[in-house]
Amino acid sequence: MTQEDGQAWRAPGSRPDPESGPEPGGAAQGPGQAPWSAPGGQWGPPDPQAPGGAGWSAPGGGQAPPPPPPGGAGWGPPGQPPGQPPYGGHGGYGPYPPRPPEPKPGVVALRPLTLGDVFNGAFNYVRHNPKATLGLSLIVMAVASLLPALGFGTFMDEYTSYMGPILEDPTAAPPPDAIPFSVFSLVSVYGGALVQYIAANVLNGLLAAVVGAAVLGHGMSLKEALRAVRGRIGAILGLIGLVFLISLLWTAVLFAVVFVGALLMAVEPITGLIVMLAGLLAACVLAAWIYVKIALAMPAVVLERIGPARALGRSWALTRRSWWRVFGILLLTMLIVQLVGSLLSTPFSMGSMAVLFLAPDAAWSPIANSALTYVGMVLSAAVTSPFTAGATALLYIDLRMRREGLDLKLQAAAHSGEQVGAEVYLTDPAPSGQAPGAPA
Repeated sequence: MTQEDGQAWRAPGSRPDPESGPEPGGAAQGPGQAPWSAPGGQWGPPDPQAPGGAGWSAPGGGQAPPPPPPGGAGWGPPGQPPGQPPYGGHGGYGPYPPRPPEPKPGVVALRPLTLGDVFNGAFNYVRHNPKATLGLSLIVMAVASLLPALGFGTFMDEYTSYMGPILEDPTAAPPPDAIPFSVFSLVSVYGGALVQYIAANVLNGLLAAVVGAAVLGHGMSLKEALRAVRGRIGAILGLIGLVFLISLLWTAVLFAVVFVGALLMAVEPITGLIVMLAGLLAACVLAAWIYVKIALAMPAVVLERIGPARALGRSWALTRRSWWRVFGILLLTMLIVQLVGSLLSTPFSMGSMAVLFLAPDAAWSPIANSALTYVGMVLSAAVTSPFTAGATALLYIDLRMRREGLDLKLQAAAHSGEQVGAEVYLTDPAPSGQAPGAPA
């Protein structure tokens, strides 16, 4: 038997040799008591000089590990520096592993979107598809702005001719014409505004297909964008007609409020004024509420390939419990569009007004006025329309991700590696025998 430091090895539970005396550093044992000893180590009272104040030694005679760092942070897994926050912050094996990033094959990540995601996606899809966005907007709005620009030039020329004598001599009698504008100028201005309204909504439908492809990372040319909405023009025009009828109904309500308020003001001015103001406020709130509820119908018509009435119902259902969020994003989008559009069109508008006042009697004045107005209209609409259509379509996709799990479907389509088209946005299953990725 070997001895080490004057102490002989003994089996656990054996009595000590009375001649050898007590163990060094150990406590005296009472009669019939024997300490438990682990192989290669011992268990005894804490040793103040040992690291951490512990008297336990690991098998093999190793020392106990040092205490964890202060602050409640435990020792992490191998390779992690000490002091890092543990799992959940309550001690353990280090921080949570980093969350894997969401797949982003296109202009936005395939997950529910934030405000920044919507606006960044609306900018990025224009940057990645300039021909199918700016080019298409330029063509559509260039055709649609011809009539209103020509009518506006004639309208302002007639207005200047009518107001010129009055401005020169305020005491002079006004011209005998009650309405100083010709039928052509009135029809051109108001009819042109209707043409622009229809063209802008058709453009939103065309660009919705480009947004749907850009989310999956597919670019589109001008021809591909037109081919993507083949067969949907009728549904797009039908939706425009339904929305226009809703606008006419709201206008009728507005006129009714003004008419009733005017009648009451004739009898009781204060009461009539209060009724008119309250009615106008209620009509404006009603218009904003309805506008937000049906704002996502155009992307639904194009991407889901459904009819106009059903698209209105889809938009109404998707915005349920999200009205304020959709309202805020659409309002901010409108403010950005108005600001950018004003910056682009103001120089041309100022040039048009300068032509009218500097050369009101020149034969070329109406032509120059119409040309400047036309360029300002086309440039402003061509730049701002793609952004508006992109934000609206991305809001529609975002709400479908939140309500229907569309993000999982898009992720599966992106991971499949197959060429997937707009059929991924369909809500109804594909007919039997139809190949995946085939046009719906």
